[in-house]
Amino acid sequence: MKRLLSVTLLCLVLPSLASYGDSTQEYRECVIEKMRECKYEQLDFSLKLFGWDCLSDCQYRCAIHITDERVRNRKPVLQYHGRWPFKRYLGMQEPASVFFSFANGFVVFLGITNLISRVPSTYNLYHTWLGYGIVGLLTWFVSFIFHAKDTMVTEILDYLGASTMVMMSLYCMLLRISGRDQFGKIKNKLNYKYGTPIFVLFLYHAYNLGFYKKIDYGYNMRFNICIAIIHHSLLLGWGLWNWGYRPHIKKAVWVIVLSTLAVLLELGDFPPYYGIFDAHSLWHAATIPITKLWWDFIVEDCVFEYMRFKRKVV
Repeated sequence: MKRLLSVTLLCLVLPSLASYGDSTQEYRECVIEKMRECKYEQLDFSLKLFGWDCLSDCQYRCAIHITDERVRNRKPVLQYHGRWPFKRYLGMQEPASVFFSFANGFVVFLGITNLISRVPSTYNLYHTWLGYGIVGLLTWFVSFIFHAKDTMVTEILDYLGASTMVMMSLYCMLLRISGRDQFGKIKNKLNYKYGTPIFVLFLYHAYNLGFYKKIDYGYNMRFNICIAIIHHSLLLGWGLWNWGYRPHIKKAVWVIVLSTLAVLLELGDFPPYYGIFDAHSLWHAATIPITKLWWDFIVEDCVFEYMRFKRKVV
């Protein structure tokens, strides 16, 4: 009976194996041993809240135990199930990334309130930037829940959220620099001209992520970087063209420079310091002031254009 239980537990572990750490005999035996003792009813409420069960909890405790032993013996840290071992807090799997995602979302919220309070709703791009802000809030919300507990559903939501955000940024930038009637209503045909192909591209990207097989992190990263490069190139060209005319352009250029430097962190990969701070969490931290600077530019650009429109009408 014990042997049958051991084989059954091992079969539960095997489907999620993806790294050297979880293929070691030490890790497998540890998970099996802890699974024999685990009862879901005994898990803390915070663990149940974020979707932990006996298997994931045992995997976590074994990975942390082995990692602590390896650090004490000055051995390299291993990955488990495709991830570095993080020390959770209040049931949150990656507390640093959770906190920084919340901070980014809060900065977006402040940007939206600033937009609403300073920019009249009659401005031609008011609702466009308002929609952009709502997308930003949703993006950082799904980032929050993904880093709180990594599951296939939260991972898909996080990837789609990031892709939606960069494509929405491109859409808004195209409307901003391509509207011929900058002092009036941007014609609806521009919304279809740019919105339709971008939406089709988004659907194609979602399909290529391979949700029904294996989520391709590398493909998703390359796609988002390519869209970001197009967006930054358009923004930089437009910014240099209007450099002496719009004083707030400098903030947009700083956003390009700083976000380009910050993405180097996203491309990095190293074990988390103190079990908390890895390259991805530090990238989330770096985007907080960048997001603040970007929303300052958005609001100031809206105010600038609206005042030009008023002067022209008068």
